[in-house]
Parts: sequence; C-alpha cells; structure tokens
Amino acid sequence: MELATAGSGKEALTRVLRKTYDLITLDIHMPGASGLEVIAMLRNMNPHAIIALVSGYLPDDLSLEVTNCADLLLPEPVSVATFNHLLDGNARIHQIMRQIRQLGTAPATLR
Repeated sequence: MELATAGSGKEALTRVLRKTYDLITLDIHMPGASGLEVIAMLRNMNPHAIIALVSGYLPDDLSLEVTNCADLLLPEPVSVATFNHLLDGNARIHQIMRQIRQLGTAPATLR
C-alpha cells in the first residue's frame, strides 16, 4: 500500500491525474481549492475509489453533488480505530474486485 498526501485540493487533483487511488480522504477546508470544490472532479477521475469527506465542521447544507460524490462523511477528530476500519474495509473491497475480475477473461484478450 502506498500513501500519498496533498496539501491542497489542487495538489490532490494533480496526484489523481498521475495515479489512481483506492481510497481518498478530503478535508472540507483545504488551502486553495477545498475538498468540496474538487470532490466531483476527483470522483470523475477516479470512479472506483472510496472517497471520505472529513471535517471538524460538516455543514448541514452540503450540495447533492457533494453528497453523491462522497462515499462517507467523517466528523473530526477521526479515531485511529475508525480510520483502521476504513482501511480494512477498503482493502476487502479491492480484494473482492480482484477475485471477481479473475472469474473471466481479460477484456483485451477477447478481441
């Protein structure tokens, strides 16, 4: 497992342009572009990632676009146990996806 961090929403977008991620955590308040401003773009660029929106202040009026793009909302502080549970669940999801893909023939070989 590789861990990467981004100091801003813009940096997060740059990282996702270069590599796909299984799990993305975004703070609502980030320098430059906030997590709310980049979440839809990150979802479109990395549709299979689990996206967790994290904040010490979760507004009641999150847009439908934001709530549709986020898989979960985590209020800060996030406990180590909660974060570990998130990591474990994400690993299980991707393990199952690999097993499902092994059931058939890879699409490139079907031509």
